[in-house]
Amino acid sequence: MKKNFTKRLIAVFSLAVSVTAGVIYACGGGDYWGYDYNSSFAPETYADASYRPLFFSSEERFYGIGYLDDGIGRFNSDITTDWSEYLRGKLSAEEVGFLLLDKNAAVIIEQLHEYGGNKRKQHPRPAVDLKEKRVKNFVDFLYEAKQLEAYSTTTYNYWDYESTTIPLAAKAMGAAWEKKYKTISGDDFLKNRYWFQTMKAYFYGEDKSEAIRFFDATAAAQPKNLLYYRALAYVAGVHYKAGEYAQSNYLYSLVFDQSPELRTVTAYNFRPQEQADFNQSLEMAQTPDEKAALWAMLGYYTNERKAIAEVYKLNPKSVHLEFLLTRLVNIEESKLNAYYSEVKSPKTYRSELKQKLDGSALKMVNEIAAAEKTSKPYLWHLASGYLSIYNQDYRFAQKQFDLVEKSAPRSELASNQLRLLRLINQLSATDKIDAKTEKSLVAELTWLNKTVPSQTIDGGKFRYNYALEWSRMYVSSLYAEQKNSVMAELFAPQKDYYYKSANLEAMKTLMKKKNWSDWEQLGMSIYRIKLSDIYEFQAIEATYANRIPEAIAFMEQVDTLAVLQGNPFNGKIKDCNDCDHAAVQKITYNKLEFLKKLQEMQAKIAGGEEVYNNALLVANAFYNLSYFGNARLFYNNPIIDEYGNYISERNQERLLSNKQANAYYQLALQATANPEQRAKCVYMMTKCERNAFYTDKYYKNNDYYGYPSVNFIAFNGYQKLKSEFSHTNYYNEVIEECGYFKKYLEKN
Repeated sequence: MKKNFTKRLIAVFSLAVSVTAGVIYACGGGDYWGYDYNSSFAPETYADASYRPLFFSSEERFYGIGYLDDGIGRFNSDITTDWSEYLRGKLSAEEVGFLLLDKNAAVIIEQLHEYGGNKRKQHPRPAVDLKEKRVKNFVDFLYEAKQLEAYSTTTYNYWDYESTTIPLAAKAMGAAWEKKYKTISGDDFLKNRYWFQTMKAYFYGEDKSEAIRFFDATAAAQPKNLLYYRALAYVAGVHYKAGEYAQSNYLYSLVFDQSPELRTVTAYNFRPQEQADFNQSLEMAQTPDEKAALWAMLGYYTNERKAIAEVYKLNPKSVHLEFLLTRLVNIEESKLNAYYSEVKSPKTYRSELKQKLDGSALKMVNEIAAAEKTSKPYLWHLASGYLSIYNQDYRFAQKQFDLVEKSAPRSELASNQLRLLRLINQLSATDKIDAKTEKSLVAELTWLNKTVPSQTIDGGKFRYNYALEWSRMYVSSLYAEQKNSVMAELFAPQKDYYYKSANLEAMKTLMKKKNWSDWEQLGMSIYRIKLSDIYEFQAIEATYANRIPEAIAFMEQVDTLAVLQGNPFNGKIKDCNDCDHAAVQKITYNKLEFLKKLQEMQAKIAGGEEVYNNALLVANAFYNLSYFGNARLFYNNPIIDEYGNYISERNQERLLSNKQANAYYQLALQATANPEQRAKCVYMMTKCERNAFYTDKYYKNNDYYGYPSVNFIAFNGYQKLKSEFSHTNYYNEVIEECGYFKKYLEKN
């Protein structure tokens, strides 16, 4: 039993090394997508806020806060408020806060304590009237408490296991506090403060068992306030340190049950080592509520479904049921919802969800919801309806949501949560998109796609992102089944869609349509590709195919024409795109102007006019249009969608190829008039040869981390340049600027 029980807890406990859980996540460098990347059920909607850190999070140790800090300063606000009320306005809230919390106050407190009523000393803080008894009590308390802080507020490096030492208060310090506590009478507030300081001194002292002894002897006389439960948590900690796990966990459960402020801390420290420990803790529990608290804490770590069942049997009204239910739903979601997953067949998708759903969990939630014995039956109806969607029980889910609407308290978050789940249910029940379906869904999908993203609902607690992406994917899958590729593309774009001419023309037809329906308007509003982008895509395709007149005709229909960053007709020995972009541009070209200039040069070549110069410039242009050149901006287009070092397979033939450039360099070579021109053409063709080598060995294999095993060869062009043109000035310029060629010469 020990082995299985420990195995279930070890994954959670392994993260529970104080702040280290947060540090591990922060250093991990992983992307954090938010709580709604696979969830549509916000636990904050109805569950008590004191449980918020215990809500389910797949990325954090504690929801919303990441990790549990060292606790220093955790109760500053409560302490300041309590003392301000005790002092009854004799000191301002700012003054109280300064003396309690500011590290610079220690010297002043010491001076105030020494000053007392001695008029011969200069008063260090005139605002503090020590003639007032309560003010004097406050100062004396602070003077003694500051000495204890040296032990109770010590921080240390959790990673430095060997050199870290934790100072312990001498036993005499605890005894001194206890003695002072016993002498106080007639001031319950002050006596309670000294009582807690005594507990703290013993807990951070050499003999921690004294904390148990003192608590057992005096606790009955104390009010059941925050200090009482903090002290009880100290006692639980001492028992844990002594290996008395059952007693420790039982005491932590009392604090968890009765002190909302300490729920996160006690949940963190709740550590049953094996089933026997937990069973012993249950035996110690004296009331059903105490047992319910134990089950609730265990449910946080292990089986929330089992915990819900046990807590419900003990007390259907237990507030602990709320956070356990939200964890059950959110954990179930995390197993069922695949973010951005492709829904190929709606029927298959729904069937798979139903198979994955925990049927026993759904049955339990439905039964509890039907009984309506909990303190918040509407939360159970909401969960029941939501889980029933996965079970394809859409009518039942609708009835559950109707019950929520009738009985649940109103809030912005609650209204939006219910509306979202209704939409998910309606869409999940849809098998076909027709005019009737469009009419019934358009308003709600417009709300989800357009209205919700423009708002911040209840501080961002509303979870809609997964539903937003899922709804688009689901609608697209329905259209795909109906062989309506255009509408399927609008709701879930596919990267290869426009690479089929039939698809491209079909989308253009829809976009040119004069009057869109409300449904088509919705699709167009969420679709990032515009008609202008399609024309630009066609122009780019035609350009790389060297169909320049056709490319110009398409580019003339583009709304906004980007200006190329460098001169696309320049061809240099060394490729340096950043250098080309930074250089002073004597003339600039937008995409259309570039194409028209290219057409002009091609016309001159065809007419036999300055063939060498024009062919060389056209070759440079095609070279710069490639991934290796300075005019990558030319293929900057949302359909092409290539912006980094990786070029997708569908675009490799266009963007990684220098075939067009090489052809024009050959044409220029044939028209050369001297060795200098021929040397230049040979070298520029060698660059194309080099790029082809790296394309085949490197870029097409998606090798981001290094070159192939063979990364240096004697290119044909290099050999020819050396053997035939070593007497030219251009040859020497290549040696000066091209380290690759220089290395080749050194090797040969």
